[in-house]
Amino acid sequence: MLRLDWAEKGKNYLLMACVLVFCLLILMMPITLSDEYSNFREILHYFALIMILLLGGSLYTSNAFSQYSASDTGIAALMLPASGIEKFLSSLLINLLFVISFLVFFWQFHYFIIDIANKDLPPNGDKYRYIPEDFMLYSTYSYLGIQSAVFLGSIYFKKSSYIKTAAVFIGFACITTLMNLMFATSLASNPSKIAVFPLSGWKLWYYSKDDMSRPEYIAGFYHLTFPPEMFTALQVFSVFIALMLWACAYFQMKEREI
Repeated sequence: MLRLDWAEKGKNYLLMACVLVFCLLILMMPITLSDEYSNFREILHYFALIMILLLGGSLYTSNAFSQYSASDTGIAALMLPASGIEKFLSSLLINLLFVISFLVFFWQFHYFIIDIANKDLPPNGDKYRYIPEDFMLYSTYSYLGIQSAVFLGSIYFKKSSYIKTAAVFIGFACITTLMNLMFATSLASNPSKIAVFPLSGWKLWYYSKDDMSRPEYIAGFYHLTFPPEMFTALQVFSVFIALMLWACAYFQMKEREI
């Protein structure tokens, strides 16, 4: 099954990898082309993280069960003399090979290129900064969550699986983000600026109000994080959700074989 899946998808996966890596290089290399600090070039790394890694990386997973969804290959794929678990694991392993490699490449290249760019900057000037650790961890878990959701959607939806999965996932993410934002805003007494994401810490900014004789807030910044025990629990929860989505994909494939 691994040899068959590689023969059917390997070439497309490699071509897709070349396109995505090329897009990453286009967005992440500009910081090395000048000896002056540029905030815009630094922001391009965040753009590459969101658009290429989180969204573009899911293009791999959207083809995980393509042979079972296409009308011209579906019956032949289901009739292969192999158990359901063998078919499922072969698709999962081939997918994880590319998905995890792409994730590791992004972070390693990010740290490498930031170090290279900072060597050319003036010693006393501004330096390029790594993506913050909390954002790095959150985006990594989000990446794995997106891949698990798209993995299930690739077998659950028979037509336009990627579009339908993206619509469901984006809708769910928007609802949970909005609810979390409303809860944080009310609980934190309406901060001047707030940055919150589901299952992450809160960043709160308070600015004094010039039209008041006595400022309502003292200007300040607060970063509320989870205690270590809660953060560990959230990590376990994220892994559990990924395993459950993979299990749902397996049972959905079994239903296709009936």
